[in-house]
Amino acid sequence: MSILNQPFQGQLGNVLIDQLEKDYTSLTIFSAFAKNSGVLRLKPALEDFKINGGKISAFIGIDLDGTSYEALLNLFSLCDSLYVIHSENMSTTYHSKIYLLENDKTAWCAIGSNNLTGGGLWTNFESCFIQNFALPSQAVELENIYSIVAKYSDSDYPCSAQIASVNDINILLEENYITKEVPQRISSIKRSRSEKADCIKNHPFGSEKVVIPTLITKQRARKPFSKPDAEMQQNADYIIDIPTSTPAFTNEQFWFEMRKSTGGSRNILDLSMIGQIQSGSVAGTPYECPDPTRMYGGVKFFEITPTDTSCEKDITINYLGKDYFPSTIKFAPDNGSWRIQLKGTPNDGTDELSKYGNRGDFVQKILFFEKITPDYYVLSLLDDSELDTIKTLSRVWARNGNNSSSKAYGML
Repeated sequence: MSILNQPFQGQLGNVLIDQLEKDYTSLTIFSAFAKNSGVLRLKPALEDFKINGGKISAFIGIDLDGTSYEALLNLFSLCDSLYVIHSENMSTTYHSKIYLLENDKTAWCAIGSNNLTGGGLWTNFESCFIQNFALPSQAVELENIYSIVAKYSDSDYPCSAQIASVNDINILLEENYITKEVPQRISSIKRSRSEKADCIKNHPFGSEKVVIPTLITKQRARKPFSKPDAEMQQNADYIIDIPTSTPAFTNEQFWFEMRKSTGGSRNILDLSMIGQIQSGSVAGTPYECPDPTRMYGGVKFFEITPTDTSCEKDITINYLGKDYFPSTIKFAPDNGSWRIQLKGTPNDGTDELSKYGNRGDFVQKILFFEKITPDYYVLSLLDDSELDTIKTLSRVWARNGNNSSSKAYGML
């Protein structure tokens, strides 16, 4: 048995990605919480795992507002079987965190405190033990896991429900068992601010700087499974080299006021080159300008140099559990502004992203983008009646222009 203390001895998310490249044929996940910040950072590795014949089962909790609607949508597209676990007894919470990889000769298992979220897999203080098992000789040691898989998979067990369609997830949303990520983020910020207001003011604690994957890297070729080395067979800590890179926000999110939108398909969002700060500060961030009253515009969030007007960038947008590519960011000389065209096709042959614009879904909305990588973003919508609330909760917000009628944007 080995122990991983995150983040000091590595991050379970990176360990999982490495293990998924090996010759396992099944992955079973138990997690109390699931968010896009975790699911989508594992998504390329999970997709490769499935392409190579792997099967994925997940048992996800929906207690304490810890799992989002969007995360379940994405998990449904990735999993061969997906179950949600919940007890109507308010004193009982599903709180398991287990990751089990198997083939017919061996198993790899991590059990600890790590949820299927960006924080749980990368940036939080977490601990788990990791162990390899020889199969079938050590299968008896996994019987407790197998038995709970059978329990949760039993259609007669009332605290478990298999997700058979997107409609099942929509019903959970409609019945308020789950919520969307933007409202969850708003509630979290409100709660955090309320708690901090009650705290002492001399800040006796420091801050731990932790990195989280921000770059898409080409998946390495699948490696044949090899037996654990001597060090792994000992009761030693699971030490992993921590990459040296700039710490990133677990949920770096920018929001943009859309208003009536532009373009015939009503799917074009204006992105400023520079903005006038109305509240907050960007000091010490990539959005800092020489003029402290200004911040770089929304185009900087998409990792484009604002002054490089010759640049054109295609990104993937995950919206309602589907990936759409390409949405194009480019400078429009006629308008003198940056803009993003919300378009692109999913891989399942359904409607293009621009169709949502044609239907008017983006009009009079606040568009939230969460950065998963510089080329991959999650899009969420909120009614613009919440604009004043969003401004109040933002770390910083600015206007595209100098007058009060200019569109607003900011960072949560």
